[in-house]
Amino acid sequence: MLKAVIFDLDNTLVNFWEFKQESSKEAAKAMVGAGLEMSAGACERLIFKIYETHGIDYQLTFTELLKPFKFEKDKFEKIRNAGITAYLRKKGEILRPYGGMEATLHELKKDYSLAVLTDAPREQAHSRLAFTGLQNYFSQVGTFHDTNIYKPGVEPFLHICKKLEVKAEECLMVGDNLSRDIRGAKLVGMHTCFAKYGQVFGDDGTKAEFEIDKPVQLLEVVKKI
Repeated sequence: MLKAVIFDLDNTLVNFWEFKQESSKEAAKAMVGAGLEMSAGACERLIFKIYETHGIDYQLTFTELLKPFKFEKDKFEKIRNAGITAYLRKKGEILRPYGGMEATLHELKKDYSLAVLTDAPREQAHSRLAFTGLQNYFSQVGTFHDTNIYKPGVEPFLHICKKLEVKAEECLMVGDNLSRDIRGAKLVGMHTCFAKYGQVFGDDGTKAEFEIDKPVQLLEVVKKI
C-alpha cells in the first residue's frame, strides 16, 4: 500500500538548472559592466568552473572568482555586489515550480504523506522551497546534511523513510536523475517514477517503474500503485 510520495527538489519540483544558467549569465554581465575586465562569456565560464570545483550550491562563487584580480576593497565590493544583485534579481524572475506542480501536490497531499529528498545543503533546500511557495506541502525534507551521503547511497533514502515512519516499499520516489534518484530508490525497494520533464542528468541505463512527461501525470501513477 502506497503511503508516501517523495520528490527530488532541483529539476523535479522546480526549474533549478534553467534558473542557475540564466542567473549566472546575468551576474557575469553585471560584473563586467561594473569593471571586471573580461568578456561576459569568459566570466560565465569561470562561474561554472567554480561550481564544478566547489559544488553547484557554493555560496562564495563571486568572491572566489574575483580573488585572483587583487582589486582594492571598494572595487572588489562594487563588482561582487553587482553580480550578487543581478543573480538574485534573475532568480526572482526565473525560479518557479514546474507547471501543474502545485495543483498536483495539493491533490496528492489529501491521501499521502509528501516529502523532499535532495542532495542540496539544508539551508539552500529550505530556501528554494520557501522561495517557490512549496514548503507547506511537505511534512519532511531530507537534505545532504541529514546523512552527509549523496544519492544513490541508500542512507538518505532510508533516513527519509524513518522520518516519515513508513517502509521503503510504501514509498514512491519521483526524480529527474536516473543514476541517483531512481537507482538509489530501487536499491531500497521504493517504487520509482522518472520525471522526464526536468533537466535530465545521470542517464546510466537505470529504468524507472513509471515515467511522466508532466507533473499532473503523477495522479495516474499513484492510482496504478
